[in-house]
Amino acid sequence: MTRIARWKPLGIAAFIVAVLIAIAALGQLWITRSEPYELARALLGDKLGVAPHTIGLDRFAGFKFSDGPDSGHARFVLCGASGKCFFVFAQKLEGRWAIADLIER
Repeated sequence: MTRIARWKPLGIAAFIVAVLIAIAALGQLWITRSEPYELARALLGDKLGVAPHTIGLDRFAGFKFSDGPDSGHARFVLCGASGKCFFVFAQKLEGRWAIADLIER
């Protein structure tokens, strides 16, 4: 087995990991620039009695996000500075986003 043949599987694995990390980073960027993210931060800030800018996305939690012209849904986790985290469920109906549920994790 040649030297290149031994390193090829590692190179392929590294490439796949890099692509997955890039996809996750782009998804998180998409969420943090979305309307449901801002709505959830404001609602959670009121619920916890803190400023919305102290609440952020849990980078290691899973997320789902789809956005169409009239409908969509989002699921992600927001955490406050106190360490309390909440699952956020948002829906877009008739072109308007609304927070459907906030559940403490």
